[in-house]
Amino acid sequence: MADTNQSNNKNALVNIQKKIDVFHTLLLKYSYPIKEIYAQELIDYFEGEAPSGDTITLDDVLQSKWLLIHEIIELNELKKMGLKISASLLFSESEKVDQAHLIATEWELALAFDAKDFSWIATRLVHIKSWLEDSSISKDSSDRYKAMLAKYSKN
Repeated sequence: MADTNQSNNKNALVNIQKKIDVFHTLLLKYSYPIKEIYAQELIDYFEGEAPSGDTITLDDVLQSKWLLIHEIIELNELKKMGLKISASLLFSESEKVDQAHLIATEWELALAFDAKDFSWIATRLVHIKSWLEDSSISKDSSDRYKAMLAKYSKN
Protein backbone atom coordinates (compact mmCIF):
# COMPACT_ATOMS: atom_id res chain seq x y z
CA MET A 1 0.00 0.00 0.00
CA ALA A 2 2.85 2.42 0.81
CA ASP A 3 4.32 1.80 -2.64
CA THR A 4 0.98 2.70 -4.25
CA ASN A 5 0.73 5.96 -2.28
CA GLN A 6 4.33 6.81 -3.10
CA SER A 7 3.67 6.09 -6.79
CA ASN A 8 0.49 8.23 -6.75
CA ASN A 9 2.37 11.09 -5.08
CA LYS A 10 5.14 10.87 -7.65
CA ASN A 11 2.59 10.85 -10.50
CA ALA A 12 0.84 13.87 -8.99
CA LEU A 13 4.15 15.74 -8.77
CA VAL A 14 4.97 14.88 -12.38
CA ASN A 15 1.54 16.03 -13.57
CA ILE A 16 1.76 19.29 -11.63
CA GLN A 17 5.28 19.90 -12.95
CA LYS A 18 4.07 19.39 -16.53
CA LYS A 19 1.40 22.07 -16.01
CA ILE A 20 3.95 24.44 -14.49
CA ASP A 21 6.36 23.85 -17.37
CA VAL A 22 3.71 24.72 -19.97
CA PHE A 23 3.13 28.11 -18.36
CA HIS A 24 6.83 28.62 -17.68
CA THR A 25 7.31 28.47 -21.47
CA LEU A 26 4.38 30.82 -22.05
CA LEU A 27 5.78 33.37 -19.60
CA LEU A 28 9.15 33.28 -21.33
CA LYS A 29 7.37 34.13 -24.61
CA TYR A 30 6.00 37.23 -22.89
CA SER A 31 9.53 38.15 -21.74
CA TYR A 32 8.67 37.55 -18.10
CA PRO A 33 11.97 36.70 -16.38
CA ILE A 34 11.22 33.43 -14.63
CA LYS A 35 13.22 31.14 -12.39
CA GLU A 36 12.59 27.42 -12.24
CA ILE A 37 9.41 26.68 -10.28
CA TYR A 38 8.95 23.16 -8.91
CA ALA A 39 5.74 21.28 -8.22
CA GLN A 40 6.76 20.60 -4.63
CA GLU A 41 7.17 24.34 -4.03
CA LEU A 42 3.62 24.98 -5.22
CA ILE A 43 2.35 22.20 -2.98
CA ASP A 44 4.37 23.50 -0.02
CA TYR A 45 3.04 27.04 -0.53
CA PHE A 46 -0.54 25.80 -0.17
CA GLU A 47 0.02 23.63 2.92
CA GLY A 48 -1.14 26.18 5.46
CA GLU A 49 -4.09 28.51 5.79
CA ALA A 50 -3.84 32.03 4.45
CA PRO A 51 -3.95 34.73 7.12
CA SER A 52 -6.23 36.73 4.82
CA GLY A 53 -8.82 33.97 4.87
CA ASP A 54 -8.33 33.31 1.17
CA THR A 55 -10.10 30.05 0.37
CA ILE A 56 -8.48 29.25 -2.98
CA THR A 57 -7.04 25.75 -2.78
CA LEU A 58 -4.28 23.99 -4.65
CA ASP A 59 -6.95 22.04 -6.53
CA ASP A 60 -8.57 25.33 -7.60
CA VAL A 61 -5.20 26.55 -8.86
CA LEU A 62 -4.51 23.35 -10.77
CA GLN A 63 -7.94 23.57 -12.45
CA SER A 64 -7.55 27.19 -13.57
CA LYS A 65 -5.04 28.32 -16.14
CA TRP A 66 -5.13 31.88 -14.82
CA LEU A 67 -4.79 30.97 -11.15
CA LEU A 68 -1.88 28.69 -11.97
CA ILE A 69 -0.17 31.44 -13.95
CA HIS A 70 -0.78 33.78 -11.02
CA GLU A 71 0.75 31.37 -8.51
CA ILE A 72 3.75 30.61 -10.73
CA ILE A 73 4.48 34.34 -11.00
CA GLU A 74 3.89 34.87 -7.28
CA LEU A 75 6.33 32.07 -6.40
CA ASN A 76 8.81 33.41 -8.91
CA GLU A 77 8.64 36.90 -7.40
CA LEU A 78 9.22 35.45 -3.93
CA LYS A 79 12.20 33.48 -5.20
CA LYS A 80 13.60 36.64 -6.82
CA MET A 81 13.47 38.17 -3.33
CA GLY A 82 15.65 35.30 -2.13
CA LEU A 83 12.93 33.52 -0.16
CA LYS A 84 12.53 29.76 0.24
CA ILE A 85 9.00 28.77 -0.71
CA SER A 86 6.79 27.50 2.11
CA ALA A 87 3.34 28.11 3.56
CA SER A 88 4.94 29.96 6.47
CA LEU A 89 5.86 32.85 4.15
CA LEU A 90 2.25 33.99 4.30
CA PHE A 91 2.91 34.84 7.95
CA SER A 92 6.66 35.44 8.20
CA GLU A 93 7.00 37.59 5.06
CA SER A 94 3.48 38.93 4.58
CA GLU A 95 4.60 42.25 3.04
CA LYS A 96 6.76 40.46 0.47
CA VAL A 97 3.96 37.98 -0.25
CA ASP A 98 1.56 40.91 -0.76
CA GLN A 99 4.03 42.52 -3.17
CA ALA A 100 4.48 39.25 -5.09
CA HIS A 101 0.68 38.79 -5.18
CA LEU A 102 0.25 42.28 -6.61
CA ILE A 103 2.82 41.70 -9.37
CA ALA A 104 1.26 38.31 -10.15
CA THR A 105 -2.17 39.93 -10.43
CA GLU A 106 -0.86 42.58 -12.83
CA TRP A 107 0.67 39.92 -15.08
CA GLU A 108 -2.34 37.62 -14.80
CA LEU A 109 -4.73 40.36 -15.90
CA ALA A 110 -2.47 41.52 -18.73
CA LEU A 111 -2.15 37.97 -20.06
CA ALA A 112 -5.89 37.30 -19.70
CA PHE A 113 -6.58 40.57 -21.53
CA ASP A 114 -4.19 39.57 -24.31
CA ALA A 115 -6.06 36.24 -24.55
CA LYS A 116 -9.36 38.17 -24.59
CA ASP A 117 -10.63 36.25 -21.57
CA PHE A 118 -12.89 39.04 -20.38
CA SER A 119 -14.96 36.68 -18.26
CA TRP A 120 -11.90 35.84 -16.15
CA ILE A 121 -10.98 39.50 -15.89
CA ALA A 122 -14.48 40.31 -14.62
CA THR A 123 -14.11 37.58 -11.99
CA ARG A 124 -10.76 38.93 -10.84
CA LEU A 125 -12.03 42.51 -10.69
CA VAL A 126 -14.57 41.31 -8.13
CA HIS A 127 -11.70 39.72 -6.18
CA ILE A 128 -9.67 42.93 -6.36
CA LYS A 129 -12.61 44.92 -4.97
CA SER A 130 -12.70 42.56 -1.99
CA TRP A 131 -8.92 42.86 -1.52
CA LEU A 132 -9.29 46.62 -1.34
CA GLU A 133 -11.55 46.19 1.69
CA ASP A 134 -8.58 44.79 3.64
CA SER A 135 -7.49 47.55 6.03
CA SER A 136 -3.94 46.17 6.18
CA ILE A 137 -3.29 46.79 2.48
CA SER A 138 -0.57 49.36 1.83
CA LYS A 139 -1.35 52.64 0.08
CA ASP A 140 0.90 51.67 -2.84
CA SER A 141 -0.85 48.31 -3.25
CA SER A 142 -4.25 49.95 -2.92
CA ASP A 143 -3.34 52.49 -5.60
CA ARG A 144 -2.07 49.79 -7.95
CA TYR A 145 -5.17 47.62 -7.45
CA LYS A 146 -7.36 50.66 -8.09
CA ALA A 147 -5.39 51.31 -11.29
CA MET A 148 -6.09 47.74 -12.39
CA LEU A 149 -9.79 48.21 -11.67
CA ALA A 150 -9.84 51.40 -13.71
CA LYS A 151 -7.90 49.90 -16.60
CA TYR A 152 -9.80 46.64 -16.95
CA SER A 153 -13.28 47.86 -16.00
CA LYS A 154 -13.37 49.80 -19.26
CA ASN A 155 -13.26 46.59 -21.32
